[in-house]
Amino acid sequence: MRHAPDGTLALLVAALRQGAAHVETLLTLARTEVDGNVRTLVSLVAIVGTIPILLIVTFFLGLDAVVKLLAVLLGSEAPAALIVATPFLIVALGLGWIGARRMALSNLEPWRTWREVKRDVRQVTGTVAKEGARTGA
Repeated sequence: MRHAPDGTLALLVAALRQGAAHVETLLTLARTEVDGNVRTLVSLVAIVGTIPILLIVTFFLGLDAVVKLLAVLLGSEAPAALIVATPFLIVALGLGWIGARRMALSNLEPWRTWREVKRDVRQVTGTVAKEGARTGA
């Protein structure tokens, strides 16, 4: 009992059509999922990017409120602003002093390396001189 070649060919063509339809459906589903994921990521980045901006704005509005409150108590806004700005000025001066010390010429990498080489030469020549004195050379 042999199968007719037309029946096998028809089954093969039907299987290819079903496979193509399946792949098309799978690609449509994947495209939908990727679009949804991209939208979710973009909205997440937007939210996470807005949080620091809102925190900074809130901080400055709080500082402004403290200045206004002190201005009411002191009767003038200038001393109130000076009182509120003093801790920030102290921190800025401290960071500037630390930065200036770190950027001093004596701390730059070529100078440090040159000092280390000089120290190594002194140690090696001192060690060689001591060994030469011990051996009598």
